[in-house]
Amino acid sequence: MSVSPSSQHQIVLLLLGFAATVALIGVSVLISLSEISFAAARDVRLRSRAEAGDPRAVAFLKLRRNSGQVITVLQICLNAVGVLGGIISESMLSDPIAAGFLAMGTGPALASKLGSACSFILITGLFVLFADLLPKRIAMNAPDRIALKVGWFPAVALKILYPAVLVFSKISDWLLKLLKIPAAATVEPVTPEDLRAILAAGTASGVLLEEEHQMIQNVLGLQDRAVTSAMTPRDEIVFLDVQESPESQRDKVRVRPYSRYPLCDGGLDKVIGSIRAEDVLVAVVDEPQPKSTGLAPIASQIFRMRRDVLSLPDTLNLWETLAQFEAHSAGFALIVNEYGLVVGLITYKDIMGALMDGLVSPFEEQAIVRRDDKSWLIDGAAPIGDVIRELDIPMFDDAQNFDTVGGFVMNRLRRMARKADSVQSSGFRFEVVDVEGFRINQLLVTRLN
Repeated sequence: MSVSPSSQHQIVLLLLGFAATVALIGVSVLISLSEISFAAARDVRLRSRAEAGDPRAVAFLKLRRNSGQVITVLQICLNAVGVLGGIISESMLSDPIAAGFLAMGTGPALASKLGSACSFILITGLFVLFADLLPKRIAMNAPDRIALKVGWFPAVALKILYPAVLVFSKISDWLLKLLKIPAAATVEPVTPEDLRAILAAGTASGVLLEEEHQMIQNVLGLQDRAVTSAMTPRDEIVFLDVQESPESQRDKVRVRPYSRYPLCDGGLDKVIGSIRAEDVLVAVVDEPQPKSTGLAPIASQIFRMRRDVLSLPDTLNLWETLAQFEAHSAGFALIVNEYGLVVGLITYKDIMGALMDGLVSPFEEQAIVRRDDKSWLIDGAAPIGDVIRELDIPMFDDAQNFDTVGGFVMNRLRRMARKADSVQSSGFRFEVVDVEGFRINQLLVTRLN
């Protein structure tokens, strides 16, 4: 069976149309991959690759410094491909498809309309699926790797179309200036919330271990935790007093052994320095003075061995406290309020304990213990920031008024807490379980329905 010249012409036109469509889809794939990877690739990883000697990373970072021109050339290519796709649809595909409908007995007018509609739908569907959706999803999944593989395309296109890019760039800059819109994008600072979201995503993807994530969270939390949340309270501070008897000092050192002690002269609010444990042992334990000599020799000996002590205001956070430790080469400091009274003592170990908080340790009791899906047992001295994060509680408006969950309860009660007192806030009930003196030892926190 012979084929008429007209039919041969339509078949050739159809094949050429499909070949041109495939070529345009290939160019569109490169454009989509370049567009997404150029925007989503992370500078940190690319810089590390560039420092390792990867020439593709070096070229891509250099290209990224001209982001405005790259975006312009990609848009020129994208629109040019779209226009060419429409031309192909109309001139190469619609007539052969219309001829096919005409051969099936469709009227000429209807066949022409069906040919145009089918060619439009076919070209649009192919471009949307293969030139837009698939390459963009691929580029979003691995932007850094794709950027290195297709970085050559925008560089080549920029060289070829540089005159057009220059013209369009000047026109767009003039229009932006006319509309009083900044031509360059302002770099937004990364907030702690952004960083925490990135860390959570890294943990979910397996890049970070749970313990690593917790450690980094604790480091970030040092700026949110007041020094008073980690210090030893005033009534628990063990100090030596030059006015005490040698027996009293000896008992303190033996019962409560520490590396350093605050040294006072008549009470904790009259601190004259600090003294090391080994110096105390030499003066008090190893060479005890007879009672007949009185305490003057011991007191003078301890007084001579005293060292300076670092004092810090109670308004600092743990990060600032750590910086003061590093600046003064100190291992502990006294915390003083605005009236000059000592309210607590903090050591380097206390800050390290805050860094390790939440990590599994067989030697330390956790401050926040989950009982079931809706209740927790919480130490009254647990930092309020840790409680908010662990229980996923919205931030309290007056969180600056307290440092611990016990302080939060007393702030809500507006009085000192007693056993069985409770307050409700943000969908949780905070019930006092144990009280020692004026201090809340333990709370039962329950999520309300």
